[in-house]
Amino acid sequence: MLILAFDTTSEKGGVGIFKNTECLAAVPNQGPANLYSITLFEMVQQALAQARLELREIGLYAVANGPGSFTGIRVGLAAARAWGKAFERPVRGVSVLAALVNKPRLTSDWAFPILDARRGEFFLGCFRRAGSADLRPSGPRLFGPAGHCYEAADTGWVLRPEALRSFLEEQLASGASATCLVRAHDQASQALGERLPPSLGWERIEGTLTDSIASVAQKEEQAGSPRSDSQLDAYYIRRPDAEVNWKD
Repeated sequence: MLILAFDTTSEKGGVGIFKNTECLAAVPNQGPANLYSITLFEMVQQALAQARLELREIGLYAVANGPGSFTGIRVGLAAARAWGKAFERPVRGVSVLAALVNKPRLTSDWAFPILDARRGEFFLGCFRRAGSADLRPSGPRLFGPAGHCYEAADTGWVLRPEALRSFLEEQLASGASATCLVRAHDQASQALGERLPPSLGWERIEGTLTDSIASVAQKEEQAGSPRSDSQLDAYYIRRPDAEVNWKD
């Protein structure tokens, strides 16, 4: 299967073309995330030229649906929907948090991908291993001040460091092993290591995530998992400022 995978959720995104697990072309992004409305299509053309393919030959479109840049996410999802409809091909949305967990071969009971959400906050994902199976999204409730309960948004939260530490301590109380996954360029998330439980393992993920996005999407497609509209919705976790500050 030929897969076009792309990530427009951050400046460290890019485009890749894969034949199953073999990479045929890779074009990392070289500019800011707010220019993907132009650069995404340039990168796709470069990748197609590298692979000596045409867009109509692609069998599956795999797009990162967030969290990350609000504008970048919208551009990527709109392009994926348009290409899927134009060429009558399946489209799969993959969260950046799931792509991080899929990248290395982990053996721990839990995996916690972490991304810098700016404003002193962090995106956190929660994945748990059931028996010998792969790590799967897990959505335990998160309790904040005064016992207020926050439900998981597709197993993702945006938390300040102190709340993140409390959450992880609660999950580790049973003695289970756990790994935090951060991107190599994400200095803020890496610096959290000094403030989080010392029993945590750490994995630094280098480069783009297009190979992992393609892998997750292909597994879901081959397994016949239903393609839901929610997969192609923006996975912001945190609402945009314009929505938060909107006044009637």
